This record gives sequence, C-alpha cells and structure tokens, in this order.
Amino acid sequence: MEDPQLKGRVWKFGDQVSGDDGIIDFSAVRDGFGKPFDAPLLRSMCFRRLNPRFPSEVREGDIVVAGKNFAHHNHIEVSAAIKLSGISVVLVESCESGFVRRALSQGLPILTVPGITAHVSNGDTIGVDPANGLITLADGRTLSAQPFSERMLAIWRAGGLVRALQNEFQQR
Repeated sequence: MEDPQLKGRVWKFGDQVSGDDGIIDFSAVRDGFGKPFDAPLLRSMCFRRLNPRFPSEVREGDIVVAGKNFAHHNHIEVSAAIKLSGISVVLVESCESGFVRRALSQGLPILTVPGITAHVSNGDTIGVDPANGLITLADGRTLSAQPFSERMLAIWRAGGLVRALQNEFQQR
C-alpha cells in the first residue's frame, strides 16, 4: 500500500505549549469524561488561546509545527481537538510519549523533528512522509524524523487504533 504524502500549510507554535491551557481549555471539557467528544466545542477552542484565528482559519490538511515539550499536561481531548480541527500531522521538537500514543490512536501522526521550528514559518507549505520520516520544506530542503514502524503505519492507514484492530480481526 502506498502511503499518502501529507502536504499542508504550517501553523507554528513555540516551546512549552501545554495541552490543557494552551491547546484547549481543559475547564471547558473536564465534565465530559466518559461521554462522546463534543466535536464542535473542541474545534472551537483548539489553539485559540495561542492564536485566536486558528479555529476559524484552519483548513483540512494543515500541519502543526511546534517546539520543545509540546502538549505537556495533555489528555485525550487534546489530540482529539487537533484531529477534529483538520490537522493532518503534528511535527514537534519534543513531546510526551503519551501524547504520541493518544494522537496515533485517533489516526493523528506525530513526528519528532529536531530543530524544525528554525526551518519553517507560519503559512509555509510543507510535505510530510511519515512512512519514511521525511519532511520537505517550502524551499525544497528535507529534514529527517524517525520513520513510523509498521505497526504505527497500520494504525495511521486505518485512521486510528480501533479501526486498525477491527481490520486485523477481519483478516483472521
């Protein structure tokens, strides 16, 4: 199976972006544990504290690029909000491993790319190939990230962990 090459417009954020007060306002969703996600609410609050234009201007396929310690203090609603807003991939200099697992379980790939924030600007169009760990910058240069493992690719291709497991059981 040929993997899609993700291409999108960059939304750039800095270091130390907290999941529960930078990416979303946790106080607005904390009563929702155990309930289905309130998709319109999550989309409307995603990154609005850091960039008030984000919720209304983000487009399907856009890409988030962020610095060190991205999404610390995160919970499942953080990756859900990013995915529901239409972001196709998140490129970070560093983040918690729990964020990577929660995001991928929803079909949102996270790649660690050391120094990425020095090479992109808001609005740049870049390409991302998670299978090979390649990022093509607006000027044509490439950066490398750790490629996805076969298991991670299967989850991403399926659109999330639940669908990947369903596919596995159907193949048996």
